[in-house]
Amino acid sequence: MNEFLAVPDFSNPLASMWWLFSHGGFVILLGALAYGIWWIYLDYIQTEYLKKVQYVLLAVDVPKENEQTPKAVEHIFSHFHGIQKSGNWKEKYIDGYLQATITLELISIGGYIQYLIRCPINARDLVEAAIYAQYPNAEITEVEDYTEELGTTFPNPDFNVWAAEIVFTNEDPYPIRTYPLWEHSLTQTFLDPMASLLEIMNRLQDGEQIWFQWVLAPVPGQDFRKRGLDLINKLIGQKSKKKVSTLDELIQAPGNLAVGTWVTLTRTLFEPGEAVKSKKDDNGPPNILQYLPPNVRAVVEAIGIKISKLAFATKFRVAYIGKHEVFNRARVAGLMGALKQFNTMDMNGFKPSKKMKTAAEYYFVEQRVNALRRKIFRQFKQRSMSGGTPIVMNIEELASVWHFPVITVKAPSVQKMDAKRGEPPVSLPVSDFDPTPISGGPSSTNVVAGNPPANLPTS
Repeated sequence: MNEFLAVPDFSNPLASMWWLFSHGGFVILLGALAYGIWWIYLDYIQTEYLKKVQYVLLAVDVPKENEQTPKAVEHIFSHFHGIQKSGNWKEKYIDGYLQATITLELISIGGYIQYLIRCPINARDLVEAAIYAQYPNAEITEVEDYTEELGTTFPNPDFNVWAAEIVFTNEDPYPIRTYPLWEHSLTQTFLDPMASLLEIMNRLQDGEQIWFQWVLAPVPGQDFRKRGLDLINKLIGQKSKKKVSTLDELIQAPGNLAVGTWVTLTRTLFEPGEAVKSKKDDNGPPNILQYLPPNVRAVVEAIGIKISKLAFATKFRVAYIGKHEVFNRARVAGLMGALKQFNTMDMNGFKPSKKMKTAAEYYFVEQRVNALRRKIFRQFKQRSMSGGTPIVMNIEELASVWHFPVITVKAPSVQKMDAKRGEPPVSLPVSDFDPTPISGGPSSTNVVAGNPPANLPTS
């Protein structure tokens, strides 16, 4: 190193940099350049692919006397998981294929509440079939995109916005509080967690809007389950087996072979023979769960239940929008309070993302907040999966936060379908009817008795 520094040519920083570049440093530079070009290429082909995918926005209305529980919506989400497709090498790196998404939306515009689902046009039949299977009398209507009415220019002369991306308070495998915990075990009474949220949305005035958005992409294979099992092993004190890649196996193979051969030779030549060990009764490893504290055991069991169900990578966003004269920041506290119903102190819950919410401190506050408003609003309009790592929610968790209100929830502004009265079939046979009243006694209704049967026995 001293000889390197002592070379007179290297007293000049530019000369030193040139020497490093010409003696192999260009390889690192070219590698970094190639890496950047590769990601630019992927972004381009994926953007072009997304431009070709056409989506449809569907409004879903259910009958007023809805007796279905969130379990029905959980079955719907299981059906939605059918859009999962990994794509082959050509589709991903030549065509720019990306996993299709389905977006769940719950909005209130001036107190008018509507449930919406956005899906690719080629998945519309799947979505409608899943809904009709659980709600045969539901009405599904294609509607215009409500987000197009508002621009993305901020500061905006007409309205103000608070928006945020919602993330978990803990790691993904930890579950939130789900709908089975709102059902009383004895009375079977279901206290719908949507009631307070719908009440807040129902109280909006003209000029106010609330948007909830869940962008869903199915989680493939066993990836999420593997993460959950690793977390369980960590909690109970067991070591997880690390998966070795094929490249690592090839690199380690010569060394492992040499070590194994050496150990075998030394044991054969220098170590005395070992007595045959008697077999002992082995009933397997002890049940570790029985030695865990009750609170840890409950967490482990809850994680096991979560990873046993189908899951979606989820972008969860919320926005409160209002004209300047009616904008009420206190609405945000109400929304966050409603979401905290799903939080538990020992497992998981919801919170606004620190990086993706319309808030800033200390310096250039207004400029930074407006930049965040523009960014989050664009993601709302595009139903984008960008903007940070998505959280993973299983179908039970999704059904807890997005389901149709049960019959006990009194939210008059929720769009619901009136009961339909069907018409009788055209070919239904009818008897002749004479509207002339039958004359008789004072009774308004006279019963005409027929003759008794001839073979009727008499005393």
